[in-house]
Amino acid sequence: MKNIIENIDWLITAFTFLGGIYMYINHTRRLNQQQVKLNDQQKLLNKQQELLNEYQLQKSKEEILEKKQALIEANVYKTSDRKGNPIWRMKVYNKGKTKGSNINFKSETLSNDQGIIITDGLEMFPLPSLLPQGSVELSIILFTSHQPMHKIRFTWEDESGKERFQEQDVIFQ
Repeated sequence: MKNIIENIDWLITAFTFLGGIYMYINHTRRLNQQQVKLNDQQKLLNKQQELLNEYQLQKSKEEILEKKQALIEANVYKTSDRKGNPIWRMKVYNKGKTKGSNINFKSETLSNDQGIIITDGLEMFPLPSLLPQGSVELSIILFTSHQPMHKIRFTWEDESGKERFQEQDVIFQ
């Protein structure tokens, strides 16, 4: 009987030992799987953070460049003189965030259009400078035979570099 009890004790000890080894191996395998998943998630997070950092850096560079740029545009509008007669004006303005210098404009089609005459203000071009949100106005006479749209090329200099330009279709109506 003692022999049987001893054998049972040994069997229980062996099963306990084998069960412990099994639990250890199983637990280690699960931990390794979790670690692999965590590593993959960390790689993904690192990649996303890198993309976010690149985006923020690019946006910061664009904002710095934008602060150094003037943006010259124009529009034509109808108003009235002191007597109530309709008159036309072309407003050239700086829509940018810094001063524009040596501002000028050219238009082949406007120069050839006999139905549009710029009567006042043309002599100030090239304009030495124009502050942000600043503008100058040119007086215009429109005849019924004028073309309604002209492509105007504005050129200027600013803090971001020399010889900046923009072409704009200006509507004369």
